[in-house]
Parts: sequence; C-alpha cells; structure tokens
Amino acid sequence: MSRAVSEVASPSSRIAVIDALRALALMPVVIVNWVGYPALPDGGPLSPPSPVDSPLAQALSFLLHALVAGKGISLLAFLFGYSQALSQRSRSDAALTHRRQRLQRMAILGLLHGCLLYMGDILTTYAVCGWIMLGWMARRLSEVRVRLRVIVVLNGLMLLLALVLSQMPIGAPSSIPLSTPMSWADWTLRNGGHYLAMTITMIVLGLPLPLLLMTLGLMAGRLRLFSHPRWRPRLAAWVRRWAWPALALNVLCVTLLWPGLSVGDVREGSHYAIGYLYPTLLLLSAAVPALVLLFHRQPQWLHLLAPMGRHTLTIYIGSSVVSLVLFSGAGLAWQPGTALALLLAVLYWGGGLGLSHLLGSRRLPLEAWMSR
Repeated sequence: MSRAVSEVASPSSRIAVIDALRALALMPVVIVNWVGYPALPDGGPLSPPSPVDSPLAQALSFLLHALVAGKGISLLAFLFGYSQALSQRSRSDAALTHRRQRLQRMAILGLLHGCLLYMGDILTTYAVCGWIMLGWMARRLSEVRVRLRVIVVLNGLMLLLALVLSQMPIGAPSSIPLSTPMSWADWTLRNGGHYLAMTITMIVLGLPLPLLLMTLGLMAGRLRLFSHPRWRPRLAAWVRRWAWPALALNVLCVTLLWPGLSVGDVREGSHYAIGYLYPTLLLLSAAVPALVLLFHRQPQWLHLLAPMGRHTLTIYIGSSVVSLVLFSGAGLAWQPGTALALLLAVLYWGGGLGLSHLLGSRRLPLEAWMSR
C-alpha cells in the first residue's frame, strides 16, 4: 500500500475523509438554497425551472430534482453522526461538557441564522438530534441497533401521516414569496415566522428522518466503515449492486412527478417534498462508498477537498448572507433563472474551496468559536 493511501486509513485521515465528504455535501446544499429561493416560503426544496420555456432550464431543473435535491442535507446529517462516533474516543467529563457546549452554540447559531438570514436552516434540527444522541455515546452497538429499528418504524409512521395529510384539500392562502421586495423589518418578521413554524413542525413530525441518518452515521463511525480495509470489498460490492438501481429510482420518481413539478403544481410539489429524501438515501448509500473508495485509490482528491470540510459552517452561513443580499425581498430581489443561479452557486462553492486552501491551518470565525 502506498504511503498516501496508508495515511487515508490512519485516524487523522479518517477525519480527512469525512472532511472531504462534508465539502462535497455542501455543494448541493448551496445549489438547492439558491436555485430554490424563489419557491420560499411555501414551496421547495427547488423552484420550477426558470424561464419555464427554456429547454436548458427544464433539463437542469429535472437533473437538480433527481440528482441534487436532498443529497447534501442527508449526507451532512449522516456525517454529523459519523463525527459523533469519532468524538467518542474521549469520554471524559471535560469532553462531554465540550460536546454539550458545541451543541448549545449550534442551536444558538441556527436560531439566529433561521430568523435573520434563511428560513431553511438545518443547524437547529442537527442540534436537537445531537442532544438526543448524547445519551447514546456509552451504549453498545447492539443497543444502538435497537434504537435504529425504532427510528425506522417512526419514519414509516410519519411518512404515512404525511401522505394522508397531503390528500386533504389545500385551503390555506399562499404566502407572499420571500423574494418579493419589502422592507428589511417586514422581511425579517416573515422569514423568522416561517422558520419557527417549519422548525416546530420538523421537531414534532419530521425529526425521525435526520435522526435515522445520524444514527446510521454513528454506527458507521463505530465500525470504522470508511477507514478500515476490511470493509472495502463489501463497499465495492454494494456499489456495484445498487448504484444503477438507485440512480434509476431517483430519476423515475422525478419523471413521474415532472409534469407538475415543471410548472410549479402545489400538490405535485408537496408529494415530491414528502418523499424525495427516501430515494435519496438509497442513492447516497451507493454514491458515498464509491467516493470513499475513490479517495483510497486517488488520494489527490482527498487532499483537494478535505481542507474545505474544516470550514463548511462559515461557508454555509456565508451562502445565506449572499442569498439574502442577492435574492431576498430585503435585498436586491434578483431572480436570475435556473441556469445562472446554478452557475453562481457552483462558483461560490469553488470560491470556498480555494479560500480553504489559502487558509491552511487557520480557522474561519465560526469554526474557531465552535471549537473553543
């Protein structure tokens, strides 16, 4: 085994692998947040293609719905759980206190982010799930599996409930889009109100799904799934078996709903929003091992991406600041269209990657604050 590949399997490089995956996960998050901004607050995660009569916008929007939406937030939730497993190596009182402080700060940051910048904040939900999982740190893997089974059942029940509710008549009036020009105070009240309502709904009804992803990540971290050589043949076999079926399932689901999604039909959009993360899980279960195996074979990709993974929090919040300025009604209220919004999001992500390499070992402000 080459020296570079050996380093990937070391404990320090295990974190580098997670950092590289975290960097990749941030790209679809930024893309969805920017391309989907015109759909806020009622629609999403993506808005219909714009302009609607553009073949390029139609094609890009279809691909974003099928292959990008949900992939970033799901992978970040999984990696959150994986990172929790890595942190278990230190179980002292001081380490536990530090983990609690980090979750408190994440919750505070999520509250400020959701109320003031972007109603689709994910940090609050992650902090709540992290608090639930704190009590699982000392549990045996067999006990965590029992919790996983319970969470799977809860996900099934919540999905069934959501499908039943989606069949009810839609009588509530549509909210004013957050891209409509308005005063900063009015926009903040509307954005913050929708964020709080969405977060409460998520905690009451939607928490089992991110908790499922984080629990799977926790178990994968305990098993050293991405670092121990014994798993590589199994990961490769899983990728060969499920990559194409998972891809086909994601494309098929969007194809069936596309006549409605392409014109912004509310009911088809709600059906997509309810179920799109479940085909995503199967696709990620094949795509993520494929990426890990790629990092083992070609460590140059690891060295390229890992530095950004140490700065994703600040880059994530920064993307919301940019979207507030460019797309919100409190800012320029600019609606650039699907293709241009996608290009801008990719350029922003690329800029964050370049900045991460320039920083070296230095930390951006939010990472430095979270690590204190």
